[in-house]
Amino acid sequence: MEAFTPRATGLLPSDPWLKKWVVAARLPFLTASVMPVLATAAAAWRADGSLSLGLAGLALVGIALIHAGANLSNDYFDHRSGADGANRFSTPFSGGSRVIQEGVVSPRAIVTAAAVCTAAGAACGIWLWLHTPGHVLLVIGGVGIATSWFYTAPPLRLVHRGVGELATMMGFGVLPALGTEWVLRGRLTLEVSWVGLPAGLLVAAILLINEFPDREADAAAGKRTLVVRLGPRRAVAAYALVLAATYGAVGVGVLARWMPPLAGLVVVVLPLSWRILRVLRANYADVGGLLPGMSATILQQMLFLLILTAACLAALALPAWAR
Repeated sequence: MEAFTPRATGLLPSDPWLKKWVVAARLPFLTASVMPVLATAAAAWRADGSLSLGLAGLALVGIALIHAGANLSNDYFDHRSGADGANRFSTPFSGGSRVIQEGVVSPRAIVTAAAVCTAAGAACGIWLWLHTPGHVLLVIGGVGIATSWFYTAPPLRLVHRGVGELATMMGFGVLPALGTEWVLRGRLTLEVSWVGLPAGLLVAAILLINEFPDREADAAAGKRTLVVRLGPRRAVAAYALVLAATYGAVGVGVLARWMPPLAGLVVVVLPLSWRILRVLRANYADVGGLLPGMSATILQQMLFLLILTAACLAALALPAWAR
């Protein structure tokens, strides 16, 4: 990789606790899990013509807490494995929050906060389970929490087993969609939960592009990410396939009438996707040059799911477009 100056948090141990924990939990990046819940809620609203804002809101809070817990636990266990400490190319989007490495927050405080956030998210899920039929939500929530916690935590250490991208796609896309529909409707249908597939693929794309700067440190720590296993050149092709599958999933959803026709407007994001691919192909070994593609991949997910959400809401206002 080309020379690159790793980013620093700019934090001090004496800084206000809120400022430190916003960075430690990487709160700005919780959109990756929140957006699939919003899109699924909109799809459920379109399907039923009504929506419980209370249930949807609690589902949103629950997934955000679980995601924050996952970020914190990953920081702790990547510190334990040495992955983050050995990372010479940390960026604002990859390499962990760096609060442990810079002595801003202790490892014990990080893992304690991870457990608290995860437990609070689980409490939201348990309340929702008690107010929904059967035990489906308990299974979805349990698998989701296990997937997020054991991404780096022993004994499973999913990323070390080569299934990190799949776990992320499920834990922050597919499972949130399934859980949200069950909370709001008490059943699972392709008409509503299909949105979880493109949502999960988009989150996997965020993870995948963020793995390029971490490749050397991940390999040294035994993390078998796609970039480590395939090498950077073939991993670029894998990123392109993930994007193609994302657009394809929406196309299938529209053709099968699981999604409203206006969902096809996601094609307006295509120029951004193409620009990201060009940046990735040209700069996969240049961390500084890759940064615009990493930030744009987050924007890509947000725009994509905002369009899907808006398409469902428009279908409510314009019934002729709903079918």
